[in-house]
Amino acid sequence: MTTRTLPRIGLVAGLAWLVVAGSGMRDAMADGDANWRAAYAVFSVALVVGAVLGLVGASQLSRESDRPRLRVAGLFVGGVGCAVALVGAWALPAWMALLGAGFAMLAGATGVGSRRALAAMAAAQLLGIAVLIGGIEAEIGPIDDYGDYPAAGGVAVVFVALTMMAALGELVRGAERAPV
Repeated sequence: MTTRTLPRIGLVAGLAWLVVAGSGMRDAMADGDANWRAAYAVFSVALVVGAVLGLVGASQLSRESDRPRLRVAGLFVGGVGCAVALVGAWALPAWMALLGAGFAMLAGATGVGSRRALAAMAAAQLLGIAVLIGGIEAEIGPIDDYGDYPAAGGVAVVFVALTMMAALGELVRGAERAPV
C-alpha cells in the first residue's frame, strides 16, 4: 500500500463516519421505533468500516514511525477498539476509549508531520466520551426502558463522527505532504 491509496481509504472511511453521524442523529431524535434493529445494523456496519479504515489509514501514515514499539502497541489497542465496536457498537465509551488510546499512541509514535491528523483522530474519540458523559449528566432527551439517555449517546456519536471526518481530511492532507 502506498500513500496514494490513503485518499481512497480516507474517502470511504469518511463516508462510513457520515453514515455513523446519520445514525447518531436518528438516535438523538427518534423515540425507539419498530425498525431499531435495522438502524442498529447500519450503525454497527458503518462504525466498524469507519473504525477499521481509519486505523488502516493511521497505520499507513505512521509506517515511518520514530518509535516502532509504540506504533505496534497503538495498532494493537486500536484493533481491540475495532473488535469491541464489532461485538458491541452500543458500548460507546469502550470503543471510543480504545480507539482514542490507539490513535494517541500512534500520534506519539510518529514524526511531527503526521502527528496532527493522528492526534485529531484520538481527540475525536476521547472527547466523544466527554460529550457522552455531559449529555447524560444534562439528562438530554427522554429516558429509555433501561434508564439511559439515548439522545446523549446520539449526540456523542454525531460529535465523534463529524470530528473523525475532519481528522480523516487532515490524514489525507498529511499523506499528500509525505514523500512517496
